[in-house]
Amino acid sequence: MPILSQPRKYLRILDSIAAAAPHLRHVRIDAARLAEICAGIAPDDLKLPAWDFPVFYRRDPDALAGQILLFNAVNFCYWGDPAWEVEFRGEQLGGSLAMLACIYRALDAGLPLLDGAYLARLSAADFAHILRGEGRLHLLDERLAIWRAVGRATVAAFGGKLTGVIQAAAGDAPALVRRLIAHFPSFDDAWPFAGKVVPFYKRAQLAAAMLFEAFGGAGWGKLTRTDRLTVFADYKLPQVLRRLGILRYDAALAETIRSRALIPAGDRREVEIRIATIWAAELMRQELARRVPGIAALHLDYWLWYAGRQQGPEIEPYHRTLTTAY
Repeated sequence: MPILSQPRKYLRILDSIAAAAPHLRHVRIDAARLAEICAGIAPDDLKLPAWDFPVFYRRDPDALAGQILLFNAVNFCYWGDPAWEVEFRGEQLGGSLAMLACIYRALDAGLPLLDGAYLARLSAADFAHILRGEGRLHLLDERLAIWRAVGRATVAAFGGKLTGVIQAAAGDAPALVRRLIAHFPSFDDAWPFAGKVVPFYKRAQLAAAMLFEAFGGAGWGKLTRTDRLTVFADYKLPQVLRRLGILRYDAALAETIRSRALIPAGDRREVEIRIATIWAAELMRQELARRVPGIAALHLDYWLWYAGRQQGPEIEPYHRTLTTAY
């Protein structure tokens, strides 16, 4: 389990990652290959997503903001076998888009999913109906427990409105991350490594970034200091970085991943993969900043995420960890 903690005055994610990177044993960053890849990235390739997929509930700004928060509360571990899929408007969707589609369907059907009191008492039967689909979705009990906990905390701290946590952040992205961690403990994604605790905050950071991007920096997305956010350490980004030759795994770790064997949450190898992902992206940002002023981790995260959607079936699999972190 992650180490739950009080909200930190500063996120300090990159500071922790920079201190941890020299202690990597199973993963290394190929600096020459990183520079080569960066040389081939044009400034126009680096953009922020608009999140204009049909699964985003854009009928009402409050509902869209609530959907993004509720989605990120359970945005993890989609790699069941067979893969979990959801039908939405005649199309089969998987992964994060499927989860967004489930929330959209529920809102469209009139379920008060964004009301804290309703979430706090959400039944297992209603939860199963909301997430109905085909295939296997891991950690269902944990997802239900998280939504219920979000509901209780929303009632206790924000009058039952999910958007209350955004208001409490007063327009500051790192402050929103800290608020999410403080009020909703499942967002506190920090793990021990080499005698220290390394924060990742994947889902909390992504929630802030998605709000900023989906609302174009206005309304519920009017957030400053988004440049303080890192890329979001999950299982897809390291797969892309490895395909690009930027991340290199030792033989034992490579075989573990190739065989699709589980790596336990908090295992040194898993934490190293996440550390290397964030640090490699930061090194890429520094390299690109020489000719792309204003580049932030958010630009690189989207570039890597989009590259991941283009991968073919011959690509090495991603690491598999049962975790609520990502």
